[in-house]
Amino acid sequence: MRPSKKLIVRTLENISAKYLGDNFYSSLLFMRYFNNFKRSIKRKKTSKIHSNNIDEINNFEYKITSQNNEDGIIEYIFDKIPNNKIFFEIGFEYYECNCLNLIQNGWSGVLIDQNKAEVLLTKKLLNYFFPNNKVNILRKRVTKENINLILNENDKFQQIDFFSLDVDGNDYWILKNTHLDNVKCICIEYNPWIDKNLKKTIPYNENFQYKDDGFFGASLLAYHDLLKEKKFDLIAIDSSGTNAFFVARKYSYLFEILDPIKSFKFNPYQYSEDRKKNILSQMKKHIFVDV
Repeated sequence: MRPSKKLIVRTLENISAKYLGDNFYSSLLFMRYFNNFKRSIKRKKTSKIHSNNIDEINNFEYKITSQNNEDGIIEYIFDKIPNNKIFFEIGFEYYECNCLNLIQNGWSGVLIDQNKAEVLLTKKLLNYFFPNNKVNILRKRVTKENINLILNENDKFQQIDFFSLDVDGNDYWILKNTHLDNVKCICIEYNPWIDKNLKKTIPYNENFQYKDDGFFGASLLAYHDLLKEKKFDLIAIDSSGTNAFFVARKYSYLFEILDPIKSFKFNPYQYSEDRKKNILSQMKKHIFVDV
């Protein structure tokens, strides 16, 4: 039996990554994913509301390069908040992340991920499609111990308009330790599988590895109360029940402030009913901690 084309390409990528150096490896990735990235940034706006429990701000949702409809919410927020078009995103995919559409619209900032291929590929693609971009792309594993050091090392981006955090794991502990005095808006992926009335997160584990079993991150209420202490207010939850948006209190008068329990959204539309039941069953095997 002949090996499949995908298997051949994957094998070549693995060999390149191990033996042929970053430049060759990134070029191979660039050729493979070029068309996918091009389609993504050229995509027309789409908007499909995924929940019946919507707030007024959900009417502004749309998707171009975000995972769900976050692009529209981000635009709505920064049409109201004065900004210098500076972002800081931790955890991204080369063709689908919260800040890719911002980059298309002239924003500058920092992208961080621990995945080597993701970082090398994104650098290559952004430099090709947006040759005048001012984006630092870093390969790092972000922890609660190094988050502020990373922010300080990128001091030209210390005044952050939009801060996005999605590492599928220790997000709560990282956010708890982050100095947020110079941040205007925060987007955080919450764990919708945790009951909306609970304030829980996973125990801190620097070597945590994500598995799609419902054991990651923290509940919406846990983030809400943490950020309330840091003087941020909840003003949006995307209708898929993935990301929550908080703005610094000095700007919250511009928005309707949401109740995290009343506005909670749970609609993992990409999962079958059997998969949902399986995840809820798997969660019973894990230990979450109260915060």
